[in-house]
Amino acid sequence: MKKRIIGFALGAVLLALCVSAQTEAGQRELQRLTVGFTPISGAALPFFIAVEEKLFHKHGIEVSPVFMGGSPLINSAILAGEFPIGYTAGGAVLSSRLSGSDLIVIGSPLPVLAIDAWARPDIKSVSDVKGKRIGVTRFGASTHFSGLTMLDSAGIKPNEVVFIQNGGVGESLAALLGGRVDVSMLGYPFGLNARKAGFKLLFQPSKTDYGLFPTAAVAARESWLKDAKNRRLAVDFLRALHEALQLIKEGPTATKRALKKFTRVEDEALLQGSFEFYREVYPITLRTPEKAMANALKFLDHPKAKQADVKQSFDNSLVEEAMR
Repeated sequence: MKKRIIGFALGAVLLALCVSAQTEAGQRELQRLTVGFTPISGAALPFFIAVEEKLFHKHGIEVSPVFMGGSPLINSAILAGEFPIGYTAGGAVLSSRLSGSDLIVIGSPLPVLAIDAWARPDIKSVSDVKGKRIGVTRFGASTHFSGLTMLDSAGIKPNEVVFIQNGGVGESLAALLGGRVDVSMLGYPFGLNARKAGFKLLFQPSKTDYGLFPTAAVAARESWLKDAKNRRLAVDFLRALHEALQLIKEGPTATKRALKKFTRVEDEALLQGSFEFYREVYPITLRTPEKAMANALKFLDHPKAKQADVKQSFDNSLVEEAMR
């Protein structure tokens, strides 16, 4: 009997050690991944939700989010080897490729231009914007492209206005509130803050022919993706984002929680309004529409833009693999 008890005790100890070793192994299996992202608004909602709801953990990734004020900065950091994947903008990726980089879009969480123009009440129409100051995050970012579509809709040339770089969407709202710009290109919930402060919704590209546009995109280097291990990591990253898209459609809980944490907006009406807006504009898939990339290409001031093959700027095969 004594030998049997000792045997049971030794077995229990060995089992505990085995479980502990498996747990540590499981923890080691989480791949650490730094991801540069922009903006701090609803345009990054799937990324915020995937972080907050631990969807990346579910797929074996420990993500460290790093905010960078504008897609061009993120793309430069990827090319410099600071991190391999960025939550950026498709237009900026196109611009980078035209300049010779091997950046490629591997998923489009938001292929709709969901950045609106908010203006001083005395600005009655887009035609009145000529000669005015327009707030954007950075040149080459989606806010800049949104401003260009607004000008194009009224036949105004970019050199007939003054674009002001503010570094972030919150900073663009502050510039509008402080009178440093006449118009600001804002995503939600910041657009709702502008409305609450008495500013006018001047232009909404999502309601026009300019609407299909790669506002948010996941990008990586083609050379990095050639390694099978890296490709698997990218596919798992996309799996988590795909699940986050579904949560946006299912209800407000995850959306509001993520927005509250990352944008620091506490107002329930603003959070609810943002959820209702984004539930309608977000797609059900991360596939990149060719037309969205083609629309972005139209607004690139680059000598190679007219001859560029837009199909070479994105790869949907990783999304398709992630959705299997």
